[in-house]
Amino acid sequence: MLENFERYPLTFGKTPIEHLPRLTETLGGKVEIYAKREDCNSGLAMGGNKLRKLEYIVPDAIKSGADTLVSIGGVQSNHTRMVAATAAKLGMKCKLVQESWVPHDDAVYDRVGNILMTRLMGADCQMVDEGFDIGIRSSWEDAMQSVRDQGGIPYGIPAGGSVHKYGGLGYVAFAEEVREQEKN
Repeated sequence: MLENFERYPLTFGKTPIEHLPRLTETLGGKVEIYAKREDCNSGLAMGGNKLRKLEYIVPDAIKSGADTLVSIGGVQSNHTRMVAATAAKLGMKCKLVQESWVPHDDAVYDRVGNILMTRLMGADCQMVDEGFDIGIRSSWEDAMQSVRDQGGIPYGIPAGGSVHKYGGLGYVAFAEEVREQEKN
């Protein structure tokens, strides 16, 4: 089925499945525990499972003629970090809405980690003091309009990318990969 959809390769290919014997033992040893190493899937910004979705979203963004990827997430969002990395790889601009979805007391929370990496990759990050909600947000729509107002062509990617019309295909590919690996 996946061959019916365009994919822009952003990952290295199959990620390893690693046996975790110490965790297995700690949890009683009755069930073997394994981890799928999605942190090893790409050279882009520390990798991660969010990139799998973007592999199927990117062809549509390119076809649309967009020059700017626009997305939304929390301040420390893995998704927005990967959107910024993808935009940088493609030579596109990136506008991100970073909302305060997680309460924090750390004075540097909005200046380290994912948000720092996102900024280093050239994304224009707009900090918005809003609570958690992965629905269509006015702050996200406003960000897309601001790109248009500046003469750009935005391509909107919803929070997390899963509700994008092609976003779920990344997890279909993931499931197919795991199924094949389990056989071996």
